[in-house]
Amino acid sequence: MRLRRRTQRRNFYQLRAEVSHRGHYYHEYCMAISVERESPTYQVMTADAEEVVIEALRDLARWLYRQLDHEYAYLTSDEAVDEVIVANAYTFTEAGRRFG
Repeated sequence: MRLRRRTQRRNFYQLRAEVSHRGHYYHEYCMAISVERESPTYQVMTADAEEVVIEALRDLARWLYRQLDHEYAYLTSDEAVDEVIVANAYTFTEAGRRFG
């Protein structure tokens, strides 16, 4: 985290990134990331700035995908499904179709 702050500071907090999706899958390497320095005097960014910002965004994506995976695992667990069935008073036929 400190490296990221130092990188922004060295670039006078002028770094900007654009992220777009590419491909058919969703993970941290399915993002096209471009990093620019929005300098009023057209200064170029420091040597490692682009790499640091890209890695920070990939770290964020990894964390977000992990959170989504955990939430999906919970929501599709037997316990969560049972809670929904009981809370909504669902009933089912012997063949597994919803009844009533």
